[in-house]
Amino acid sequence: MEFPFTDAAFLLDTLTSHGYEAYVVGGAVRDYLLGRPVHDVDIATSAHPDDVISLFKRTVPTGIRHGTITVIYKKRSYEVTTFRSEADYYDFRHPGKVTFETSLDKDLMRRDFTINALAMERTGRIIDLFGGTEDMSLKRIRMVGSPAERITEDPLRIMRGIRFVSELNFNLGSDEQAAFSEKATLLRKISVERIEQEMTRLLDGPARAKAIKLLFTTGCLYALPLIKNKPAAVEPDQVDFSVLATNDERWTAFLLVLGFRDTAKFAREWKWPGARRKAVARLQYYFEQRKREPWSQLSIYVAGLRNAQSVERLLCAFGQIRRDRLSESLDRINRIWASCRIHSRSELAVNGRDLLTWSDARQGPWMKEALNQIEQNVVTGRIANDREAIESWFRTWQAKQKKRF
Repeated sequence: MEFPFTDAAFLLDTLTSHGYEAYVVGGAVRDYLLGRPVHDVDIATSAHPDDVISLFKRTVPTGIRHGTITVIYKKRSYEVTTFRSEADYYDFRHPGKVTFETSLDKDLMRRDFTINALAMERTGRIIDLFGGTEDMSLKRIRMVGSPAERITEDPLRIMRGIRFVSELNFNLGSDEQAAFSEKATLLRKISVERIEQEMTRLLDGPARAKAIKLLFTTGCLYALPLIKNKPAAVEPDQVDFSVLATNDERWTAFLLVLGFRDTAKFAREWKWPGARRKAVARLQYYFEQRKREPWSQLSIYVAGLRNAQSVERLLCAFGQIRRDRLSESLDRINRIWASCRIHSRSELAVNGRDLLTWSDARQGPWMKEALNQIEQNVVTGRIANDREAIESWFRTWQAKQKKRF
């Protein structure tokens, strides 16, 4: 096999020419063999960190205590890590003992899944000690060694395994599924930030419905923050996640599957950034509103074009709109949006200062009400968006409201 990681060849050649072993390892090898895009290329070597620093011009000691040096070459970063073994995990994440090793074998033994315990020589030859290539051909997720031990070292491996099910559309091995069920409560030891990162990637995978179902069947879902031990409100395999386009849409769909409506509480527990909390809350609100009545100029204007489009995709995902009619539905939204005379208040021909000029009343809550009504009438075409037309409407409105001024 020809060596596919062209730029990384220089790093391997440099290390081996100085008497060290060096291999591309992990996800890069896995993704190359699966025909997936390769992003980060990691290298394992017998060279110690100080040796790596001495051999390359641009390095960053990103994890020097654990043997990792980042080498920058041709504007790309490569993590170069000394062969190591790990033991005595003290916080369900970090090893209390890291030992630099002289052989690749022991380094591969510490890895989580067989499909990640692959290495490639500079010649292109694959080193596979645990049947990772066979597991890929069988579309199977298995752990290296004892699943229970691997999970006890770092329970996040449960979420990673189910995330791989989603991303690769593989099946979880039977021993792994049993261990995930047995060790599910250990997920409570993991920070919600790490779990949220895995969930976001899981929800973005092509087999996310299968993965969500697996979260339910193993009981792992119920170890996650705020999710109680109850059946799904909607069966995950009844939801067409593939039509959803953004992480906010996918998280909204996930909450709908759970039947979870208190977005603010969920966002606090999961430590969502404010932007996601607001976005998901809006989508949940407009989703329920749209189920009650079709879009109008005013409702699309208030929701915004992107939110309206997201809601249509959510309705399609939950079977409210046929998939073959989704494009037509989105086109209808675009036409309604285009028919709106303005698309934000900043486009109004007048502002609050104009209302004060035309009125003898002092500034007060009436201004907000007047501007809201002007905005709505302009959007729907009942008032032209020019100063004269709006002034005429305003003076009529003011006369009717004069007792309030």
